[in-house]
Amino acid sequence: MWQFQSINNPSGAALWFSDGEPLSVIRGGKGVSSRLIVEGQGFLDVTDFQNGFPNGPVMDFVNLNGQVVDYTPSPSVDLTLSLPGNGVFSVTQASKGITLSGQLKPLPDIAAADVAYFNQLIADNYVPYQNIPDAPGKTTAQITALGLQLFPFTPYSFQLAMAVYDWTTASFTRLVLMKIFEYTSVGTAPYPLDQASIAEAIWASNWGTYTPQNVDYMRSFLMVPANSLQNVESQLAQVATALQTFSAVENRLLCAAFQSLPRTSIVSEPQLFSGQVDIAQLGTEHFGIEFQQCPLNEGPVGTPLQIPLEAALDTYIQVGQVITTKMVWSFGSSLTEAMQYQNGIILIANPPNNAWVWDTVSYITALSDDPIKIEYTFAPGSSFEVLAVAQATVQGKEVWSITLQPLV
Repeated sequence: MWQFQSINNPSGAALWFSDGEPLSVIRGGKGVSSRLIVEGQGFLDVTDFQNGFPNGPVMDFVNLNGQVVDYTPSPSVDLTLSLPGNGVFSVTQASKGITLSGQLKPLPDIAAADVAYFNQLIADNYVPYQNIPDAPGKTTAQITALGLQLFPFTPYSFQLAMAVYDWTTASFTRLVLMKIFEYTSVGTAPYPLDQASIAEAIWASNWGTYTPQNVDYMRSFLMVPANSLQNVESQLAQVATALQTFSAVENRLLCAAFQSLPRTSIVSEPQLFSGQVDIAQLGTEHFGIEFQQCPLNEGPVGTPLQIPLEAALDTYIQVGQVITTKMVWSFGSSLTEAMQYQNGIILIANPPNNAWVWDTVSYITALSDDPIKIEYTFAPGSSFEVLAVAQATVQGKEVWSITLQPLV
């Protein structure tokens, strides 16, 4: 356990912990990571490693953005934190006469134009997903309060919280489709779209009330209910540009929110798991197009963005290669849960070598429409080294198992 006994803050920057508790309270516990937010400067992640790592030496220490304070064998440690105002910090452990220094992690950039665009989508009831049928959901007041707690450093705290909340609803389908069906090696953003494949995926949706005949589902695509694939194609042709802008803006807000959320220690979550492809109407032939390395991203425009899984595994998704996501990737903490969403593929994420926390993935359950769904998200543009690829039998089902390690 640990506590900031005093904080020297000559710049007068506002300070918050993302848990919403006072600055001076005792924090920690094995594997607990707490995020201090420094107004205008950055983040300080303080992670408690009681008893060290599994199968490691018995020692108690606190890690502060990579700086380690050993408090073995004391039950807790009092620290003095100094924040001179230039994005650095120092921490003193008076009992041992030790002072360590480091850098704060940077705050995200948030464009006012993105916020204004997103506000209009909220005002027009395109965000969040309307009439959620299968989860408790959250009220605007709840989302506002969570935004103020988790993102107090920005006047756009509500918009960041709302973007994450919207992702956890069926809106994630829109955000996935509008990214994986971009030809990301043709020109510059906004990239050309494989509109035919997007329309087919929308038309084929048959998950509960999430069908092309449902008002709320189609509204999430800026459309009205459709009675044929041709009608979906016609509507998409009219709204594709706006829908792509919608996706781009929301993804940028998601990236800012993910960067700002507290980190998770590798002790509390030594591995993460994801079942793919996690949209029911998509198949394994759509897994390979989730990456910037897919050669189909080069077009020509009109070429269907789908590639046999074996072809992707034989070329750019091989052991030792790096793959970069086009979309948000969701993981959970349990292989059993991942198997509920898998459509032939299980992803296993291992933490980076010598990591203390998962720096490129964010725990978003607090902002979810379903408070019991454990969810961790990697932002679009996240890169991974492929560690292993194998066919495996998991819980009686044949799947491809792909082990990855995020690159920081």
